[in-house]
Amino acid sequence: MDRVNIYEYDRKNRECVVKAVEKVGGQILSWSFFAKDQPKFEFPLGTRSVFIDLSSLFYSEDRADALIAPVELMLNIIQKEQQVVLYIIIERQYSEQVRDLLYYKINEVLDLENLLKIEKDPIQNIVDIDESEFDDVLNYLNHNLFGNELFKKRLKEELTKYRLFNRIGQQPIFSILICGASGIGKTEVARLLHQKLSMNEPMIKINFGNYSAQDALNSLIGSPRGYIGSNKGELPDKLMRSRSKIILIDEFEKASKSVYNFFLQLLEEGKFTDSLGREYDLNKYIIIFTSNMPKERIGEFLPPELRSRFNYKCAFWPLSINEKEQYVAFKSENYLDKIKNVCPTIDSSLKVSDVINIDVSHYSNMRDINTEIMRQITDSLYAQIVKQKHSVGRNSVK
Repeated sequence: MDRVNIYEYDRKNRECVVKAVEKVGGQILSWSFFAKDQPKFEFPLGTRSVFIDLSSLFYSEDRADALIAPVELMLNIIQKEQQVVLYIIIERQYSEQVRDLLYYKINEVLDLENLLKIEKDPIQNIVDIDESEFDDVLNYLNHNLFGNELFKKRLKEELTKYRLFNRIGQQPIFSILICGASGIGKTEVARLLHQKLSMNEPMIKINFGNYSAQDALNSLIGSPRGYIGSNKGELPDKLMRSRSKIILIDEFEKASKSVYNFFLQLLEEGKFTDSLGREYDLNKYIIIFTSNMPKERIGEFLPPELRSRFNYKCAFWPLSINEKEQYVAFKSENYLDKIKNVCPTIDSSLKVSDVINIDVSHYSNMRDINTEIMRQITDSLYAQIVKQKHSVGRNSVK
């Protein structure tokens, strides 16, 4: 029997896919439409092509082996049906699973967005951007990350070196270990890089504070089939859902020895294989590891061979009084400008000094400062915001 092609698409592009299919006179149907014993399938008049979406098969099915029969049925149908052109489609996160299960019936897994000529937002990585774009990324980080000036300087040096050596086949992954107390900007580094390089993609974040030590590796990359409570693994799942090239690994000191061994190999080879045997290539990715422990204590939880794999290890320190005041001014002005745009009743001449008065010496955690900024803005502008709400309500009644 001839093999068939399967077309994969990103779940977040589902609405665009539906519109593109309708534009070419096609229809998207669930696999259940064909899971009936009938001699002939009737399609709506004028239908030129039908896209059979297998994705729902995977929503509630834990054991992949049980999917072979219904998927094989789809592939048999597509070869017999002559009324219209049939395509098998599936969400990208499940395409590898189908290919592994039915390798003997599938020719290729192709891109549905390309078939339908749907434009994708470009995803950048730190290696392939040109020098001006590289400078733009660093300027954005430096402008929005307060304090830790030595880190900013060293980061540029290390990234410049990484860009060079990655291009000659060395150093597949750029990795940073940032130590320091909670709430002083460690995760902000990952967020800012993600925003600049892949703003419209979900951020890939793994927090080992949520893992239990005994099965941390299984939770990370998935447990073998047949194990009680088996899962696909948080890291493979998030890599399938996002094209971002930035990964944040939070509270790394809480990981287990098996997880440390996993990352030791990953940082060396740039690739890993999940519990289902699927390989993931993380070439040109940036992985940012954070720990709430002081830098001088990382030897207590990280083996020396893993510590040597990081491109850059550093410590973040609490901001100075002056840096905190700069942060308050920057965040307050940013919030106020956005609020004025969505609430026209807010006095346009209002300044930050009119609504914000924070003694930063009482705060060491930047999250607490941010919360206080939001509280003071809300308290100061409450009456004007309520006035805006009531005005909208009266207009809607008319």
